[in-house]
Amino acid sequence: MSRTNADFTLQSFIERVASDDPDAVWRITDRVNLDSDVTAIAMELERLGRSPVLWFDSVGDYPFPVVCNLFADRRRYALGLDVPVQRLIADWGALGDKRVAPVMRDRGPIHDVVLTGKDVDLGRLPIMLHFECDAGRYITNGIVIAKDPDSGVRNASFHRMQVKGRDRLGTSLHSRRHLWNYMRRYEERGEDMPVSIIVGGHPTIIFGALWKGPITTDEYEVMGGMMGVPLEIAAGLTVPIEAPIHAEIVIEGRILGKAREPEGPFAEFTGYASKRSTEHVIEVSAIMHRRRALYHDIIPGISDEHTSLLAVPQEARLLRLLHTHYPNVTDVAYPKSGTCRLHAYVAVRQPAPGLARLVAAAAFGDDLSLKLVVVVDDDVDVHNDSDVLWAMATRMQADQDIDVMRNGMGAILDPSNRDGLTAKMVIDATCPAGDFPQRHTLDAAAVARARTLIEGRFGRGGL
Repeated sequence: MSRTNADFTLQSFIERVASDDPDAVWRITDRVNLDSDVTAIAMELERLGRSPVLWFDSVGDYPFPVVCNLFADRRRYALGLDVPVQRLIADWGALGDKRVAPVMRDRGPIHDVVLTGKDVDLGRLPIMLHFECDAGRYITNGIVIAKDPDSGVRNASFHRMQVKGRDRLGTSLHSRRHLWNYMRRYEERGEDMPVSIIVGGHPTIIFGALWKGPITTDEYEVMGGMMGVPLEIAAGLTVPIEAPIHAEIVIEGRILGKAREPEGPFAEFTGYASKRSTEHVIEVSAIMHRRRALYHDIIPGISDEHTSLLAVPQEARLLRLLHTHYPNVTDVAYPKSGTCRLHAYVAVRQPAPGLARLVAAAAFGDDLSLKLVVVVDDDVDVHNDSDVLWAMATRMQADQDIDVMRNGMGAILDPSNRDGLTAKMVIDATCPAGDFPQRHTLDAAAVARARTLIEGRFGRGGL
């Protein structure tokens, strides 16, 4: 049976997660406070090594259930794309290459409730304060859809949004990517930029917004490619921007060309409160949502959910680039210990002397945020910090295996950067040439039997 857009909703995906593993979705019926409680519960579970989807039925006095922690476990990325978890990084890139044009519809579930004019009030939504350092309540899962002012191509990207009033949001375009480029051209014309903001949708919509590619690509086509069916969209009500009809909530408005207002600080992926902001302002003109909509929040800061949303698409992008030039590159990881943006580990099969430096240089060229690249042999699990540190401890000599490049471009959200400049370090933790000791291993059949026994005794969570 062919699938339709009705199969690609946030709620249908959560049902699928629960069907795949009933312990993966926790439904919390106790009333929790709007501010801080949701974040505290997610972070405490993370501290205990647990990462279930969290569904809160009663948040403050709001009628919307709140869902978070959806992407704290990589198995759910794979489930959202219908690929084996072992193939997630490789298949992400291949699916991101597909293009399926969206189709227009007159209306859909997103039009169940429509608020315009004096009825527009962001206070109707359970937008919460997450951390004590935050300047206010923030939408953390806002996907901004805008059109290139020259070509009309649609871009989708994530940006934090601070509530400033009933119909006003502050935001930062600090990525300096496509939306920043659009905004500058709108401002040169003396115009505001119309936007549609998606809050809650199937993972393929979120993954499409995380995709990175040419500015000429319409990212609704990327979402359709990841789904395998055309994304169904409808015309905006107050702005000339189309929105997916099966989203949970859509906010329409304009980023004002001439307005700037203080925005932040905000708990960023670095683990610090960031005051850096482009201080843009969004004037809201409409709020639409499904009947019985879910409010999907992404826990910000250095949470598992926030950082893995940074890591997975970048791992897929970097693995493809490195493998194109160096076919013996086998795996890439952006570890949480490096905020999933500032450090990368790269595995290489039988690297020739000097290859580690070239691989690292290519990684730095592709991702200016990187400060450290560690290159290891392919017997090292780059998704395991301890394994990489073991390779550094037993295969590296600091006086000959570390190189530092000074004053490269860096991530502006890195609190240690110097006016946008940072040092870049390469560590070659591959086995030295010559007669080097063999790593001890276990019989593969014995390992498989052990895993079967443990899973039978403790369930999947015991693995």
